[in-house]
Amino acid sequence: MKKRIAFIIPYFGHFNKYFPLYLKSCETNRDLCDWIIFTDDNTEYAYPENVKVHYTSFETMQNLIWSKLGKSCKCDKPYKLCDYKAAYGYLFDDYLGDYEYWGHCDSDLIWGRISHFLSDEILSSYDKIFDLGHCTIYRNTEKISRAFMFPLNGRKRYLEVYKNEDNCSFDEEYNDSINNIFIEHGMKIYDDSFAANTYTKSSNFLLTKLNADKKTYSKEKRKNSVFVWDNGRLYRYVLVSGHLKRKEYMYIHFQSRPMKMDAEVLEKSTFKIIPNSFELLEEKIKDVDSFGRIKKKHFNLHYFRLRFKNLKIKMRRKMGKR
Repeated sequence: MKKRIAFIIPYFGHFNKYFPLYLKSCETNRDLCDWIIFTDDNTEYAYPENVKVHYTSFETMQNLIWSKLGKSCKCDKPYKLCDYKAAYGYLFDDYLGDYEYWGHCDSDLIWGRISHFLSDEILSSYDKIFDLGHCTIYRNTEKISRAFMFPLNGRKRYLEVYKNEDNCSFDEEYNDSINNIFIEHGMKIYDDSFAANTYTKSSNFLLTKLNADKKTYSKEKRKNSVFVWDNGRLYRYVLVSGHLKRKEYMYIHFQSRPMKMDAEVLEKSTFKIIPNSFELLEEKIKDVDSFGRIKKKHFNLHYFRLRFKNLKIKMRRKMGKR
């Protein structure tokens, strides 16, 4: 019997500080998923059995792209690999023969229990599951793995993207992307989301989502809430009009937000996730009173650092520097 899902992650440079916690959340999903990582980060992480690491160079990755898609394809920097995510099923087909599905995902997230969301009905009914770049799953067939090469409105869109040295968001959204190709060719996309996708430009955890028009995003208002990772399941507790609500998520995505991690957290089966750190949970949340005793935030400079970074970029552009 074939295994179910393999997530492919080419990553060059140093993984973030909480990568060991990412691996911990991968391990709790060994019933459904494997991760296949290609990296030049030789740090001795405790990789679980369902995370396969291949040490390689970015130059080797470039050569793989050129050998399969041609020398005219641009991939001068690791970030350009985002545009190639839709092609991973084709580029890495030698690693995917034992899987029913392949996917790509980011490493700036923490997984909940994936099998609680990806039912057999969803997996069997759709060719592509999810429509944003931080997590997408494809059926592992020759047609689906090569769908990125299908024409879009009579154009070879993938060549336009791959001959462009800039990032084109080809892996997500609906701006002449892989999603538009799937729609034009009658392939089915599951476009609901089970993610807690945090808004970048806030020191707080405000969740954001792609709206039904597939063109705009909306973000929620600030809530009295806290995320808890509990034995592989990810919950958000929210106090609404004096009532405590709990919702489970498939993963929380930090959008490259810098996160601190208490060393003790890695050894615990339960911890809390607050802006901007992973910390020990003071007590089990059972009711409104226990929720009220949980520290849900501490002072952080995320918003101000982001503003300062953007200001520096604007100043450099005005001065004619890249």
